[in-house]
Amino acid sequence: MLEKLTASTVGVAKATLLGTMLALLATIVVFVAVGPARRVPEASSPVLPQEADAGLQGFSFAQSKSGLVDWKIQARLAQLFEADATAMLHDNVQVTLMGADGVTMTVTGDEGSINTASKDFVISKRSGNLALILNGGFTIYTPRIRWDNQALRMWTDEPVRITGPRLEVTGQGMDAFPASREMRVRRNVRVGIH
Repeated sequence: MLEKLTASTVGVAKATLLGTMLALLATIVVFVAVGPARRVPEASSPVLPQEADAGLQGFSFAQSKSGLVDWKIQARLAQLFEADATAMLHDNVQVTLMGADGVTMTVTGDEGSINTASKDFVISKRSGNLALILNGGFTIYTPRIRWDNQALRMWTDEPVRITGPRLEVTGQGMDAFPASREMRVRRNVRVGIH
């Protein structure tokens, strides 16, 4: 009788083992194909060109003198090129210039670049104009602006429109010196007084 139970028990055990293995295999196939209900989304990271030495999220660069910040440039994404001493800036590029009396100008663009050696930078919009907001109530509109750190000069060769209290100036090209609050539109100047 022990032989009879063992033979039939072995057959049942084989069938049970085979059924369990098939059920486990089916569960694994379903889990891999469908995935768990709470799958963690993959983190997206920007794709950098092959020649970039490094990529940063949350880039910030400041110029200071005597412990006080003169200007600060920030971007959500940056690509660093060490050989050229350049950072290419993307997505929400912001520049803030400071004066002795606080913030003197702010501007936000789509892209830009900074030479990390000379500290010169460029900021621009892909379409439309930047709005450089000055603390004296003036706003400068232009598609691209450059900063010459040696001369402390902001300039553009692009068309500009400057609005302020009861005043509008348009023209081509501009040089601005924030420290002396001096601004010059180069050519095709038109002034409207309101």
